[in-house]
Amino acid sequence: MNLQKLKSLINYNFGIREKPLVLQMPITSRCNSRCKTCNVWKFHENIDIDATALKMALKDSFFSEVSSVGINGGEFTLVPTFLDILDSVLTLPKIKNIHLISNGLFPKRLFEYLAESKIRCAKKNVLLHICISVDGYGERHEIVRGIQNCFSKTKIIIDTLYNHSEKYCNSFSVGCTISLHNINYIKETQDFFNSYKNLQVEYHCAIPNKRIKTFNKADYYVLNDEKKRLLTAEFFYERYRNSTNLNQRYQNFSNFYFLIHNGRQRINTCAYYHRDVTIDENLNLILCATASDIIGNLRNESASKLIKSHKCRSIQKKIKHYCNNCGHYSYHPLTIRGRLAYINYEMQNKFALSFYELDRTNHYRYIFNLLRFAKNCIKEYLRQIYYLLWKLQ
Repeated sequence: MNLQKLKSLINYNFGIREKPLVLQMPITSRCNSRCKTCNVWKFHENIDIDATALKMALKDSFFSEVSSVGINGGEFTLVPTFLDILDSVLTLPKIKNIHLISNGLFPKRLFEYLAESKIRCAKKNVLLHICISVDGYGERHEIVRGIQNCFSKTKIIIDTLYNHSEKYCNSFSVGCTISLHNINYIKETQDFFNSYKNLQVEYHCAIPNKRIKTFNKADYYVLNDEKKRLLTAEFFYERYRNSTNLNQRYQNFSNFYFLIHNGRQRINTCAYYHRDVTIDENLNLILCATASDIIGNLRNESASKLIKSHKCRSIQKKIKHYCNNCGHYSYHPLTIRGRLAYINYEMQNKFALSFYELDRTNHYRYIFNLLRFAKNCIKEYLRQIYYLLWKLQ
């Protein structure tokens, strides 16, 4: 058993905070997209995080265990000081991974930043990952993004990174945000992604989110339409059943389970509840980007002080009530309840039909087959228990 993961699972259940391993950083409110699932672009704030102030804030011992940093926006390619911000992040003592997310609407600047970023990361033995947001094929992507003729730019970026990733990054993926605006077209989107062999694709639902200013009005949410909720649940169920990678099975299952329970049954832990944190473009310290209020500003107080404050404990308690209705971060490990739910579905899928197919024509043969069936069920159940409760993800 991984004792560190077991400890983290216990701390999650009791709300005991740890030092963060992951730092989420929306470094700018600038954006050149007009997405239907985000309101950041409507406020025209155009604020970038201050690289010097960030570097000072990250010197705090609170960030001493951070190994992964996610940089997004807005759109990070619009930030003139991006490379200075990257240098500030690279001063973290245990940094190992940097994850970038881009809408792909500024190809020239993106490739320039990626090429230079990879060089700087390599000097620190840090891996650079880039995810390109794609919310549909062709015109559907352009409708969701609110920008005409933008799909061709996105496709050029995908083609270039797919064929020449070694020049720009250590790994490359595509992220697809599912909403009311694109779920009807998800199959043609899948077909497009499948045209690239072994392309890593991450699907997730667009949800109400404070950071992107949609928390109180998320018209795009698939839970707002019964037919599209079920269509999305079916999509994730198919992916759950067809996934060969175990962690992908868990992730797709948790999305499916959340949707069939009308968004009221989260079965994933969330590291932002008890460990990881977010720093926004104003240097505000936040727990999760989804539902957390601002704890304080890192220009004025250290993260170590803010995280121990009464306000932080109050915010943590407040967002706990929302967690069960949140489908974000579905890649986080399953809870104990989630693991048991997964086992239940696995057992049903594997044995339900075979039980009804037992030969009942001969009484003795039926009893023998029933006992053998029970033995196989118990054996499989114990195997599932081992993988899900003992071998923690």
